Amino acid sequence: MRSILSSAMRGLVGAGVLAGLLTGAPALAQEVKIGVLYPIKTMLGQQGRNGSEIAADMINASGGVLNGRQLKLVVYDDNYQPADAVAAARKLLSEDKVPVIVGAINTAVSLGVTQVAQQSGAMFLAAVTKAPQVTEYDRAFRFNPLVSTDGEVFNQYLKDKVKPQRMAVVVENGDYGRSIIASMKSSFGNAVVATELYEILKQTDFSTVAARVKAANPDVVCMAFSAPEQGGSLLRTLAEAGVNAKRCILPGSVTPALLQVAGPAAEGAFTLDIWAPTMSTETNRKFVDAYQAKYKAMPGKVDFLGFESMWILGQAIRKAGTVTDTAKLASTLRDGTWDSPRGTVRFPGNQATSDKWVVLEVKDGKIASSGD
Repeated sequence: MRSILSSAMRGLVGAGVLAGLLTGAPALAQEVKIGVLYPIKTMLGQQGRNGSEIAADMINASGGVLNGRQLKLVVYDDNYQPADAVAAARKLLSEDKVPVIVGAINTAVSLGVTQVAQQSGAMFLAAVTKAPQVTEYDRAFRFNPLVSTDGEVFNQYLKDKVKPQRMAVVVENGDYGRSIIASMKSSFGNAVVATELYEILKQTDFSTVAARVKAANPDVVCMAFSAPEQGGSLLRTLAEAGVNAKRCILPGSVTPALLQVAGPAAEGAFTLDIWAPTMSTETNRKFVDAYQAKYKAMPGKVDFLGFESMWILGQAIRKAGTVTDTAKLASTLRDGTWDSPRGTVRFPGNQATSDKWVVLEVKDGKIASSGD
């Protein structure tokens, strides 16, 4: 009976392959599963996921990886909570059997995922977080510049072009926000006349913050926020309070989502960043066109980082010839140069690095860029 069934099965398989050849249908190949972790209920989390999906679509449309295998994204919500992120990462590795996890926005989540990945020998691409500790694990890579790098470039721009005399700094209450305050005080000393902390995701009323900022009488207000919902509300409240200072926003947060929430209150806000939707590289044009076609909107910074991390991962898998040998895959990524919407990217010390920075400013309700 076993030989009869085996023969029958061989016949069915052979017929299926023959049918595929005759009809031109592609032969079935095992998918390559990649784990994706973002706070999906937030605007930023949705953007990170959307960017990852565009990259996977483009990789699959151009032949996939590893002899035509298609990328399949397994997406979980980390809820911006380290405990949820750790549980999701463990499930991705133990049940879904993914060898690589991509995503993470805030520091605590990214550190939790890094620890889980290291325990399992998995690879982790920290797409958005700026946490410096991530890359202490040799199979973890960071795509967003460190706060210290942002500070060096952005603070120099402020000194050269803006020349603030009285600066207020408004940031989220956490490691990221406190590091920005330290950077600003180091660069501008007594010119920093006010510092304000707010609770990430939880705080919705910024009237007290705005009142204290106005009382400090700054000529420049520098802000940083992870969530455009809060950033837009903060900008509106400052405008309503009559704060007329220039609005400088730390890299990463001048996005279409911010304009959607802030409305006219975002007018004149400016920043520096590593990417803009107007960059003229061929890959950026393809990314922006594909994003607009699928989501009917212009991509922002987190969309870009979600895209870039997945796009470069696809290139590295092709070059390494493996996705399961994460040591080889990490070595390939670290030693190579890679195509990105922002140009050529390298990974010295497991940190994505490129040579381009652009000035972004909100003009007439749109984000204008220069320097690209």
